[in-house]
Amino acid sequence: MDLDSKIRKIPNFPKPGILFYDVTTLFEDPLSFRYVVDKMCEPYLYQQVDKVVGIDARGFLLASTVAYKLNAGVSIVRKKGKLPFRTRQATYEKEYGPDIIEMHEDTIKPGERVIIVDDLLATGGTMLATVDLVKQLGGEILGIEFIINLSFLPGLKLLKNQGLNVHYLIDYNNESVTQADLVSNQITKPAKEIVIGIIGGTGLDDPKILTDYKEIEVTTPYGEPSSKLIIGKIGNKKVVILARHGRAHSLLPSKVPYRANVWALKEQGVTHILATTACGSLREEFRPGDLVFVNQFVDHTKHRPVTFHDEKVIHTPMAEPFCKDLREILCSTAAKLNLNYHNFGTIITIEGPRFSTKAESYMFQSWGIDVINMSTVPEVVLAREAGLPYQAIAMVTDYDCWKQTEAPVTWQLIVKRMNKNAENVKKLFLEAIPAINFDTCDCMDVAGEVKV
Repeated sequence: MDLDSKIRKIPNFPKPGILFYDVTTLFEDPLSFRYVVDKMCEPYLYQQVDKVVGIDARGFLLASTVAYKLNAGVSIVRKKGKLPFRTRQATYEKEYGPDIIEMHEDTIKPGERVIIVDDLLATGGTMLATVDLVKQLGGEILGIEFIINLSFLPGLKLLKNQGLNVHYLIDYNNESVTQADLVSNQITKPAKEIVIGIIGGTGLDDPKILTDYKEIEVTTPYGEPSSKLIIGKIGNKKVVILARHGRAHSLLPSKVPYRANVWALKEQGVTHILATTACGSLREEFRPGDLVFVNQFVDHTKHRPVTFHDEKVIHTPMAEPFCKDLREILCSTAAKLNLNYHNFGTIITIEGPRFSTKAESYMFQSWGIDVINMSTVPEVVLAREAGLPYQAIAMVTDYDCWKQTEAPVTWQLIVKRMNKNAENVKKLFLEAIPAINFDTCDCMDVAGEVKV
């Protein structure tokens, strides 16, 4: 996401010699604003957050939206004289003069877990004063979030010297307005050709989304893959499609040759994998037809090889199993296309081919799981071993069997809803794949990488 182009730079404001970074133009763009809020929430998705503190005035907009997504309350920091109840005060120096900020003395309760958000970090005076106020009130600061860091000013160093966890999305290292490429996926000159592998689930292995395509048969040290490979292009990107369950959907989830599939894609030069899958929802808000760009999985399979390494012990890091860079591109594209989507979620893969009992469905809900399928594991694990960034696109087809007002899931229902909504995923691929331009990420740097 190119945030720099959305931020207006105004010289000599509010006084001569100051370059003002105006984020209101970024807030006016719905795609960019949503991206910023999602990124600020990301470090705290699996933590309890009680309060989000917003600093006067643009921090209010950020704090409100972040708090909504994290199911937290909002506390506000205002300039002197703006709050009606009893307050605590702190004086600080900004880059263009002194100021005083206040918080209501009861806005944060002792022991509450807090994050603080603001638009820009410069000298750090405002934030340091806010940190002091939060600590006075007994709050525990989990982290601090900014859109912009001015690294030529001392704010970041001062905050880190206090042991604070600080994140920001864009960095300017001097007053000439240059963007450090800290978060952007737009690497303009990749060192190697980007080749996208699509592992197609039900209804989503259609070769017609490609231009100039051809089919080839391959074999691997792990046998033949599920189907012939279809090779063509989407935009300027080479794409290789593989049908996970075979072109006639003849392979049971437990019988899919997952190792052969991932090996075959890597052997054809694939650098990134997008994998579609039907899933059931375990949450009311994850509705049939929604897309879920999952970020975590739980493995509930029983009979599948989960590694390429049969002869030696390799412990593969899996803390973040899906590719955040691919996920960001997919989220941005889905927002642009006005698709209903969720930018994170935990998926559980069961062995199948049967569906869940109600007892199992309720148990999975109690575990905090969002969606359920039969195919993501071990595919995602093997992709990580092969050093291939992997992101699953899970399409919700049903409510499993937990929802009393819905009929339990059937195969016929899944096929009907997947066929109805497959066009949305095809549109997503046509828009998103040409935007995949990064050739380095954490997914590619793993212990025991498989060499083809």
